[in-house]
Amino acid sequence: MISRKCRIALLAVCLTLLLCGGALAASLTIHAPEEAKQGSAVKVRVVIDEQLPQLTFTWLGKNIAAPTVADGGHRIAEALLPVPVNADKDLIVQATAGTLTGKATVKVLKVKWPEQQISVKKTFVNPPKEAMKRIDAERKKSSEAINRVTPERYWRGEFQRPVPGVVTSAFGGRRMFNGELRSYHRGVDLRGAEGTPIKAVADGKVAIAQNMYFAGNTVYLDHGQGVVSSYAHMSRLDVKPGEMVKAGQQIGLVGATGRVTGPHLHLGVNILGVAVDPLSLVPKQ
Repeated sequence: MISRKCRIALLAVCLTLLLCGGALAASLTIHAPEEAKQGSAVKVRVVIDEQLPQLTFTWLGKNIAAPTVADGGHRIAEALLPVPVNADKDLIVQATAGTLTGKATVKVLKVKWPEQQISVKKTFVNPPKEAMKRIDAERKKSSEAINRVTPERYWRGEFQRPVPGVVTSAFGGRRMFNGELRSYHRGVDLRGAEGTPIKAVADGKVAIAQNMYFAGNTVYLDHGQGVVSSYAHMSRLDVKPGEMVKAGQQIGLVGATGRVTGPHLHLGVNILGVAVDPLSLVPKQ
């Protein structure tokens, strides 16, 4: 759930229409956070008074098409946008609908990321050669899933918490496995006993449901418009690729498969291929 002080950037009139012999000014208004932390998700809402079925968001050099829906005499569109963990300057969101266009600036707040020391089996730090073909194939498959931008938007409203457990490992930490820097934590670890039900954070389509070398039993859900959530180390998978799921639907059980020190859920969220802190979307305890 995103709770930040927001501002409304009322943008200049870009289009003049002639109706009944008079001039009518069409406007586009962006509702965006005034500031956002590195590694967070930004929710942007645009209101237009033109009956246009779609608009386009531009962010980090990428375009995201978003359908508009009727809201009184206006039409609105929403999008979730990522702030990279290494963003070092303010970011600009642009919205374009027909000949209407406008921009808003989001100030980026720097975050000091923690360091985490983790002890695991040596085979999960330096995998044997015979495992590398499998690992490379799984990385390619995961990359394709998180970089896919499905035009349809499946998610609606606020995201839900997948398990009730507290955070045991925060997003963004430098992960030292057996004393070696191997990765940065691109998700959060949530406490959960073996067998605890795991629920989908939002409506979506199952992109991946399989066992992986590092992540163990894993599910990726495509929520549309470039938003993808992932659930790792599960003891059981309850969904299959291609299946549509609803927010709050059980997709599996907490486990300790893959590179872990004990049972928990690793929850990840990627937007336009960029990892963001899931806690900037799901409710905090």
